[in-house]
Amino acid sequence: MDLVYLSSMRALARTSVLFLVACGGDDGGSNDAAQPDAPVNVPAMITVSGTATERQLDGSSAPAEGVAVGAFKSTDESTPVVTTTSDAQGNYSLVIPTGGAPVDGYIKGTKAGDRDTYLYAPSPLVADFNGASINLLSDFIYSTGLVALCQAGTLDPAKGIIAVIVQDAAGTPVAGATVAAEPAATKTCYTDGTSPTGSKTETAADGVALMFNVADNETVSAMKAGVTFKSHVVKVFAGALTTTLIVQ
Repeated sequence: MDLVYLSSMRALARTSVLFLVACGGDDGGSNDAAQPDAPVNVPAMITVSGTATERQLDGSSAPAEGVAVGAFKSTDESTPVVTTTSDAQGNYSLVIPTGGAPVDGYIKGTKAGDRDTYLYAPSPLVADFNGASINLLSDFIYSTGLVALCQAGTLDPAKGIIAVIVQDAAGTPVAGATVAAEPAATKTCYTDGTSPTGSKTETAADGVALMFNVADNETVSAMKAGVTFKSHVVKVFAGALTTTLIVQ
């Protein structure tokens, strides 16, 4: 995600969109593991892995070493099922016991100086997934730069931001879609294909959208003529970034 604020705006606008959410195809993963359409045999353990990346105000990015990464059940937000720490390349891997049932929960990434990031798959996981990206935002980028780009007004400290990518059945980002959260966000922001902008009213070719001042359990959905997308619920935490996919 590119973020712009006064003199930093031009430099930040050169970066590509960074809101690549958990299960994004660029990391080599398959969305099939997150979208069971029929009963499946769930292995006793599944592995979720990916890369943590920290985005800088000058538009650069670097692997984020030392990110505390945990897998949580949706029914227990206090105690992680398993934890790890990202290495010097930002890579991490979590081996999660399933008990033979789909894993309904989220991945949380935490590092001092950055806002917490929560990654939700569009449905409970039933197999290994190696594309769970953790994209960390500094406090300035989260609370000032992004707000300026999206013309989002004032952030409510008791609420958070949702970032989504809208994808078709093949895992390709969808242009021309609109997104919504219920309860409603105070501002929905799309990109021009590279940078978030408050002037757009539907997704560009990157499929990215952002929703501001959302809280607790939010149902995220997308619409486009002739296409049906699956809505799902994500938990939004105060002052944090929640990322997910909306898929056909």
